[in-house]
Amino acid sequence: MNKFIASICLLLCLTGCERGRTVVVHAIANGHDVVYSQVHVIGQLATFRCLRSESGQCHYTVIADDCAPASAACPSPPKQFSVGQGDTMTFTSLPPGFRSCVAATAAPDGDCAPLAAAIASATPSP
Repeated sequence: MNKFIASICLLLCLTGCERGRTVVVHAIANGHDVVYSQVHVIGQLATFRCLRSESGQCHYTVIADDCAPASAACPSPPKQFSVGQGDTMTFTSLPPGFRSCVAATAAPDGDCAPLAAAIASATPSP
């Protein structure tokens, strides 16, 4: 039993060694929340949490870090998805060092426009 407890403690210590990163986006206009989101990344695990959105949904765009806006090809396809207000979505297979953007609407605007341009340049035209 003591070995089992020691094993669990060791496992917890090892998993606690990687601090991860959290990105918080909180946009307020005219005194009310436009979008309020948290993205927490630890290793391969990325959790997207939509705390508040004026549309009721947080619209996320995720792209590999090495997909510059002028890039013609990306190593992995961009990912776009929505998360309902108060909900979370977790991924385990996003590209390392990915970039993300969140907006209250599906149409890219403001800070999300450059990321949308990167996606447009990475998507082959028919």
